[in-house]
Amino acid sequence: MLLDEDQLKNVELMASLFFSPETIADNLELDADDTDMFLASIEMKTSDAYRFFRRGRLRSEVEIRTAIKMAALNGSSPAQGLMINFFKDSQP
Repeated sequence: MLLDEDQLKNVELMASLFFSPETIADNLELDADDTDMFLASIEMKTSDAYRFFRRGRLRSEVEIRTAIKMAALNGSSPAQGLMINFFKDSQP
């Protein structure tokens, strides 16, 4: 199963909005076999679909964390707590 460029961009967009791979497959109107292949490729991290899926999620996470950082710097206690957790979670 090969997705065209428009489908891959749609995967990235929907992943950036935190839709599940199953919902993305539904939106792409994939048949049952292609849906299974799409989901397997996301799970196995082996395809362009996975690369676009991951990129979409990461870009949104960066935007969210940037907003949380700005809120923390402006004195938001909940945001400061989240930033501390992000810091702790990122330590080796």
